[in-house]
Amino acid sequence: MQDGASQNSGLQVFVARDEEERRRIYRFRYRVKVEQLGADPPYADHRAKLLCDPLDAPARQIYVAQSKGHELVAAARLNTGLADNNLSEITRLEGFGSFREFGVDSLSLSGQLVIAPKWTSSKAASLALSAIYKLARQGGSRFDFSQCSPALVPLYQRLGYRRFRENFMDDALGYQVPLVMVTEDYQHLARVNSPLINIARSMNNPPETGNWFARGFPEYALAPVEVAMEDDEFWHFLARKLNQLPTAGIPLLEGLNYTEALSFIRAGSVLHCRKNTPIVKAGQMGREMFVILSGDVKVLAGPDKAEVAHLKRGDIFGELAYLSEVPRTADVVTTDDVELLVLSQEIVRRIMEKMPAIAARVLFNLSLILCARLGQSTRDLVTATSLPVAPDEDERATLPDGIASGASQR
Repeated sequence: MQDGASQNSGLQVFVARDEEERRRIYRFRYRVKVEQLGADPPYADHRAKLLCDPLDAPARQIYVAQSKGHELVAAARLNTGLADNNLSEITRLEGFGSFREFGVDSLSLSGQLVIAPKWTSSKAASLALSAIYKLARQGGSRFDFSQCSPALVPLYQRLGYRRFRENFMDDALGYQVPLVMVTEDYQHLARVNSPLINIARSMNNPPETGNWFARGFPEYALAPVEVAMEDDEFWHFLARKLNQLPTAGIPLLEGLNYTEALSFIRAGSVLHCRKNTPIVKAGQMGREMFVILSGDVKVLAGPDKAEVAHLKRGDIFGELAYLSEVPRTADVVTTDDVELLVLSQEIVRRIMEKMPAIAARVLFNLSLILCARLGQSTRDLVTATSLPVAPDEDERATLPDGIASGASQR
C-alpha cells in the first residue's frame, strides 16, 4: 500500500464537463458503494451499474483523480439554490426553517461524498470538499448543508462544518449526522485551522452570517470542537464530559497507557446521542463498531423487537457487521444520553499501519470480549435446551397431583 505522501502527490480535482464524465462518476459510486462496500442504496441501477438520484441532474459533479484523470479516487456533488428548485423543498424539513429567511439562493447542499477504500487515508476527500466550498462560495452560498456517517464527523469538523440539529436514522444510509458550513464564518474556520482558510481569505466574509448562526444555534455554534483541541485539552474535556477517566471500565482499552489510549480514541470519532435515539437498525449494512463511553443502550431483535440485551459503559455493539460485513442483526436504541466511540474499518486499518502495537493490543482485547460473549451465549443455549431430570421415587411422592415425569405423562 502506498504511503500518504505518494498517494497525495498525484491527485487532481476536476468538475465534470459533460454527460460522459458524469456517468463515469455514477459508475464510480456504484463500484464503491455496491460492489466494494456491499450497500444497496436507492436509485442504484444494477443492470447499467450506475448510482445516481434526482438531485444529480441539476448538481455540479466534482471528482478527484490520480495521474491526470486515469483513476477516480473520490467524488462529490453540489446543489445550489440558483440551479436547483429542490432546495426550497429541503428547507421545509425539520431544523431547516430558520435558514429560509436568507432565501434559497443563499443555500447549497453538498453530498454523495464517495471515497475509494484504498484512498481513505489520502487527502482525496479534503480535496473534493475544498472544491465544493470554492464552488459554493462562487455561487453565492452562505450555508452549505451536508450529512455524514459518524466516522466521517472529524473530517467535516476539520473543514469547518458544524451540527445544527439532532442526528437521525436514514432508512438507506443508516445513522446520519446533519451538518452545516457557515461559509462566511472566517472566525470559525480559523478556530479549527480549516484547510479552507486560504480560499476564504480571498473572499468577502461579513461577520453578520456567523453572528446570526451563533444567536440562532448557540448549542451547536459554541460547542467545543474536539478536532481543534490539543491532546491534553481533549483528554481533560472528555474526562469532564464522562465524569471519569476515558479509559476507566473500557475493556477494549485494557492495557493501554495514557498516550496509547489517547492516540486510539483520537483516531476514532466521539459521538453524543440523545435518549431514545436509534443508532443501529437491523438489515442495514454496517462498517462501524461502537464502544459505549457513557450511558446505556438496549438491543432489540426479532419480529416483535423484543429487548434481548441491555448494554452499558464499556460494552461494544455493531461488531459482527463490522467484522464480517454482513447486515446488522438487531436494532440498538439509547435508553439515556450516551457518548460513543465510533470505529470504522478504515480507521482501524490506519491505526494498524501507523500504530501497530496499539492496534495489536486493541484487537487482542476485542478477541477476548468476543470470546467471553460467545462463552456466555453457549452457556445460555445449554441452559435453554437442557432436558429436565426425572425425579427419583422420593421426589415423585412430593409432586403435585396429576403431575408426573415427562416419560410417564400421556
